[in-house]
Amino acid sequence: MHDQEVMVRAAHILKEHGIKSTPQRQAILSCLLTSTAHPTIDMIYDYVKKNGLGVSLATVYNTLELLLKTGIVIEVENDNNGHVRYDYYGKPHYHVICTRCNRIVDVFDDSFRQFESAAKQATGFKVESSQYEVYGLCPDCQRTLGADN
Repeated sequence: MHDQEVMVRAAHILKEHGIKSTPQRQAILSCLLTSTAHPTIDMIYDYVKKNGLGVSLATVYNTLELLLKTGIVIEVENDNNGHVRYDYYGKPHYHVICTRCNRIVDVFDDSFRQFESAAKQATGFKVESSQYEVYGLCPDCQRTLGADN
């Protein structure tokens, strides 16, 4: 997708959720729309700066908080270094995360949502959302470890 198309899409998503669309917010959301790396806040900040927009780290934090609150974005806490990663959540999916290299892969299958109704029935909670993550070794790390043994 072309950069301008992504910015227009980001502006549309922000508007759909009742969020004021600013160039900085569009750029932050554009980063998440186009990245498969599940970026950290520093990666997002660098992306926005490289795209020529003046932005503070506080603006990135505040925008991410707003996007998290509205459910547009989710946090993926996997990094062995304690870094939180962010992901656009336009289509429900879960993550498979490598415990060695921190690689995150999206799996677009929302069957994990069945656990929400089971949780509701078991506890009486009004379930608002859920996240599902699977941990293991990615194929690259499996090869590397196999070569070491």
